[in-house]
Amino acid sequence: LFSLLKATMSGGLQLFNYRGKTERSRHIMPLVLGAMIWSSMLTGAGAIAFALKQDGHGTALLALFALVTSVVILMEGIYKSGDLLFKPKDNDLLLSMPIPRRYIIFTRIAKFYISEFLYCIIFLSPAIVAYAVTFEINAPLYWLVAITALLFIPIVPIALSCIIGLISSAISSRFKHKNIFQVILSFAFLILMSVYVVAINTSADFNGRTMMAISDGISKYYYPVKAFSDLAGDFNLWQYLLFVGINLATLAITILIVSSFYTKIVSRLGTVKKNMISSDSYSFPRHSQTFTIIKKEFTKYFNTPVLLVNTAMGLVLFLVAIIALCLKYDDFIGSLTSSVEDFPLTAEQIGTYLPSVNVALVLFASLMTYITATTLSLEGKAFNLLKTLPISGRKVLTAKVFAAMLIMVPAIMVGSIIMFARFHFDILQMILVLIMVIAAPLVTELIGVLIDLRYARFNAETDAVVVKQSAGVMVATFLGFGMLISVLLKTSK
Repeated sequence: LFSLLKATMSGGLQLFNYRGKTERSRHIMPLVLGAMIWSSMLTGAGAIAFALKQDGHGTALLALFALVTSVVILMEGIYKSGDLLFKPKDNDLLLSMPIPRRYIIFTRIAKFYISEFLYCIIFLSPAIVAYAVTFEINAPLYWLVAITALLFIPIVPIALSCIIGLISSAISSRFKHKNIFQVILSFAFLILMSVYVVAINTSADFNGRTMMAISDGISKYYYPVKAFSDLAGDFNLWQYLLFVGINLATLAITILIVSSFYTKIVSRLGTVKKNMISSDSYSFPRHSQTFTIIKKEFTKYFNTPVLLVNTAMGLVLFLVAIIALCLKYDDFIGSLTSSVEDFPLTAEQIGTYLPSVNVALVLFASLMTYITATTLSLEGKAFNLLKTLPISGRKVLTAKVFAAMLIMVPAIMVGSIIMFARFHFDILQMILVLIMVIAAPLVTELIGVLIDLRYARFNAETDAVVVKQSAGVMVATFLGFGMLISVLLKTSK
């Protein structure tokens, strides 16, 4: 077990693949970025803690941030768990050895846990510090509970995501197009969870009573959050031991359940090699080089669940935001004008800004969907084969950009047309928005190609490493955030 754990942990845990003269220089940028995110979370947690201090219910802060941490881990785990548990490239090697299945699952969940523990550090620890500073808490038992929560809060979301990954992999393994069904099921779970989280908060007011109501609602249905907030406010040894025991039992039960179905699922998914029946009859339809490359990009995109879910999330959120705005526009305007005293704009004046809102949403969907930032790196070892083909590099990169736009533009176009029909934009406004629908994805994907050329990573063990842990994705994400914020600030002026 120790040897297997060591071998599993030794690969794929590097957060970003930076080129540097020394080993130390490769870790500077991730640490700086992590410190920036942690500081911003601490500022937000401090503001919420100050609002709660006036009502004397500070543990609601811990409950809210524990929920946010759990939701983030669960959302990412839903589409990562299937690949992590059942699709590693070492399945053939491990299944040929006399290793118990529960050992294999334990080491993979342990690797999953370490990668997700980062979210506890980023999202939950700032709330722990802000609560202690704001309410002047220095009790050793509080810090014992806080450290325990940092270690155990990820366990239940990881267990749930593993079970969801098991269910989606088991269902998709029975169909011909396994990856597509897995992506559909992952999106279904994500949308259901998002609807539930949004339904918890029915008020737009930012005050202590609202947050306490949300905290109470969370505590009724999610035991880890309730136990953490209760222990932080009033330590009880029996409740502390029960909290630890339930989390450990959840982890053990998850390992047993997943390991019992492991062999059957990997056999159906085809991640274990089988002897293929040869056939002498083949037919090769003739197409142009550009069409062939675009078709290859589409096939690769829809057969890589981690890439599809990670990049399509911005498009899905764009459509959800458009539909929510169209359905709840009157309620939103009424809540906005009533909750803010002496609001300077009327409902008609707010309506004149809707084309700008549409453009902002288009920019969000485009700048958060860098498909081409990974497509070159996903070639992997096949990149050398691609270079031997009689196809120019310009044509290959152009086809990658065009394929990405064919994925993005229809979804953004549908959302914009819904806005046109709901709010009756004039002709000039529609033309300008449609120009942005084409221009924003084009600029985004051209930038993505340049980033991937600079930070290409062809030696990744899995596609998930390229999509989630490569330097190119990190640069593209932060560049997209920076460009979006700068455009919004410029527009507001």
